[in-house]
Formats: sequence, structure tokens, C-alpha cells
Amino acid sequence: MTRTREDVWTLTEAEGDWPAVLVAYERAVGLLRALDPPTGPPSNPLGWRFLAAIHGLEAPNGDPDTSNELWSNCQHGSWYFLPWHRMYLMAFELIVQDALGDEDWSLPYWYAIDPDDAGKAVLPPAFRDQSRQLYTDQRSIPANGGSPLPDLSQALLEALGADRFSTPSGLSTFGGGERAAPSWSGGEVGLLEGVPHGAVHTLVGNDFDRNNRVVRRGWMGSFFTAALDPIFWLHHSNIDRLWQVWLDLDPANANPTGDPAWADTEFSFPAVGGDLETWSIGEVLDLASIGYEYASTAAPSAITPPVGPSLGAGPNIGLGEEAMPEPIPPQVIGTTTDVPLATADAVDVELSTPAALDFAVAADAEPVGDGRVFLRVEGVTGTAGAAVYEIYLNVPPGEAPTDHPELRAGFFSTFGLTEASQTNALEDGSGLTTVLDITAVRDVLEEQGRWDPARLQVSFSPVTPAETAEDVEAAEGQPSDLVAGQIAVVVT
Repeated sequence: MTRTREDVWTLTEAEGDWPAVLVAYERAVGLLRALDPPTGPPSNPLGWRFLAAIHGLEAPNGDPDTSNELWSNCQHGSWYFLPWHRMYLMAFELIVQDALGDEDWSLPYWYAIDPDDAGKAVLPPAFRDQSRQLYTDQRSIPANGGSPLPDLSQALLEALGADRFSTPSGLSTFGGGERAAPSWSGGEVGLLEGVPHGAVHTLVGNDFDRNNRVVRRGWMGSFFTAALDPIFWLHHSNIDRLWQVWLDLDPANANPTGDPAWADTEFSFPAVGGDLETWSIGEVLDLASIGYEYASTAAPSAITPPVGPSLGAGPNIGLGEEAMPEPIPPQVIGTTTDVPLATADAVDVELSTPAALDFAVAADAEPVGDGRVFLRVEGVTGTAGAAVYEIYLNVPPGEAPTDHPELRAGFFSTFGLTEASQTNALEDGSGLTTVLDITAVRDVLEEQGRWDPARLQVSFSPVTPAETAEDVEAAEGQPSDLVAGQIAVVVT
């Protein structure tokens, strides 16, 4: 039997503030919380706090707690992000079904950034009911008050427009950078993981002042606490759904099943009865075979094809023995290092050929031709920043970046910034990396006679939350201290 994961807002509009699936979910949350010890570390693998600790748990010294082999195992910043979280949801759903005694129960999804319905950008009312179990005060005050999230629909459209799941060569991808082995924070974030995934985490979890400085941190804003919030699971149900939306959009879109480093990798989770549930990535790629579907996997009406010529299948795009090599080796035409992102609205970046990068490139760089152009913002570290930044190139002096959407390179989310900046057993402190396709921006600047790949002005414009809580407006938030280890321009 195939179960259906429903849109929580569709159910709410049809059944009222507390649709039946959320009444059952609330009961399960209470049952799982009751399995947790009143004090001390979580001990029951089926308890709410233990299940959250699988995603992340902070040790007393601030590092990820790995004293239990199942804790702090979340996968971010790599091509393992989507399949690991799919398995996490599957294990959670089985545990909830057992707690409820209802094998038909399915986790709904919150389509928080819906380009066709801005009304869904509001936290559903059941999660804002302070008398009930789906509420927590460890969230953004405006989110709990029913304020909408800022409009990030363009970021979702750009993610769904990506033409490959992953690549080893430093190009922009839907699913994240390739890694030889699982990693707590791999560093190279796929477009979907960055925004809307990371943006929703930080905007729901944290409060920001009117200068986009963090004033108050909540559960959804950190790897260590995100899964404690009941909305986490509905948010990730939607991220999992968007993976299928992307696959359905274009027959050329495919998972990297031809690479055993991805398809054969296994992850384990607690199971009812005291055992472990273990799946390989290859076993969880077909939704019908794992027992569920989504009420809708329709693409947003405004979706457009990827900009520029196709990059081809690539070696890990999922074509098995028919996989093709990279059609053109990527070439780095310029890079700069140690760029502070918090000192000014725009960073004047003078690019020079690097000595080395963490992916294979051609030995001799050539001027930009008719191929694709990518901006790599690499190794961003720090402890605080706005939830989301829009990145613009060569904005005319004295003019606001937001007045020039044609110059927007893309989006950068700071979710996971602190964790990726730490150096510990799970993380090397290399920070976050985002890769953006700037082919269309290059074309605009060339037409204006303002494209110089050896020198760019990069503007980081914070995305302002729709509303700021009155009681935090006057507070002094933590100033942004973001630094990019490297900014590079890559061409194919």
C-alpha cells in the first residue's frame, strides 16, 4: 500500500486549524516525549530527544556530541544531504506509526516557500497554538505570531532549474558537492539545501533585529536543536518532496546512481523493537518502493529551463555504464582569498589565478567564451550573519542591489555557519561553500560593457525578515563576522 503525504496547509484549509493528521501527530509527539528521562542525556532510542540527537546534539564543550554512535549524524553540505534526511524521515515515520498504532499515518509537508501561493509562508496555526504540544517558544517570535516568511520563491525556482544533481568539478548543483564519504558538514551546499532549506531553518528558528543581526536563537536555527521542533519534520518532508519535483521536471534530471560512493552508502537509525533500520541510498530512491507518495509534485508555474547550454550528463548523473565524461574541463579564470563579507555592502574583488583549488581544473585558464560561468563563494566562516543573503555583481555605484534583479547571482544561507566553522572530530572548520550559475548575469554585464572576469564587485544584500518582533527591535544583535576563504570564477 502506498501512503500519501499531504500538504499541511491544504488540510488546514479543508479541516480547520487542527486537521486529523496533526491531532494524531500531536499525540505522537507527547508519547515520544514521555519516553525521555526528566534530566540528563536522552536514553531511549524511540524518545523525542534521542531522535532529535540523531540530527545533532551539542556536547558541553560546544562540539557535536558523538558519545552515542547514532548521535550527530546529520549530513549537510554534500550530495548525502537529501538521501540521509529521507531515511531520517522514514525512520521517524515508522516510530510515530508504532506509537499511534496506525500504520497508515503519514507525515504531512509544509510548503513554506510556494511561488504559486504566498499564503503558505506562514507557520500553520496548529504549531502556533500555545496550549498544545506542536508549539514551542524556541522559535522566531514573528513566526509564532503568524507573520509570513520573506519571499524567497526566486531561490526555489533557481534550485529547481539546476541541470545536475552533483558534480566533482566545482559547478553549481541541485543536490550538493560530491564527497568520498559521509560528512557532518561537507562544505559545498547544493542549491536546494541552501535556499529554501537553510533559509526556513534560520528564519523560523531565530529572531533578527532590523539590521539583520541575530538577537535570539531558537531550535530550528542550529543542527544541534533543529529536530526538537515539531515543524522540523514537516519542513523536511517538503524538502524531500522537492527532490521528487526536480526529478519530475525534466527527463534529463537524474540521481547519481552510477557512483557507488553515493548509491551504496548506508545509514542506520533506531527501529521499533530495539534494532536498527539500515538502508543504502540506492534502496530509497524510488518513492513507490518505499511506500509513500506526495499529494502533489507539480512544479511551480513560473519555473524556467536552466540558463545556458546544457553541461551534459557528467560522470555521476545516474546513467550507469552510459555515463559521459565532463564535456569541457572547468577552468578557473580568477580567485581571491580571505574576503571579509561584513565590512561593507559591496566587496571589491580583484581576482588572480589560484595556486590550487579543491577540485580538478584545466591547467591553463582561457578568457570566457560561450560556455557557462559560475561564482564560487568558498569557505565562509563566522559565528553570526543574516539568515539569507542575495549576492549581486557589479551593481552601479550608489544604487541599491535589490533594484537590479538582473544582476543577482543567487542566494546564500547561513544555516550551519557556526557548525561548519568549528574544528572538531566531525568538522575541519572549512566553512560553507555555495556555487552559483552567473551565466545570465555575465551576459547582461557583457551587453553593458561592464564584464571583467578579473575584477568583480560582489554585493551581499541581507534578505530582511517580513516583520521584526517589537521586543527585539531595540536589542543589540550580534554583528556579522562572515569571511569568505575564497571567491572564484569558474567557466566551462
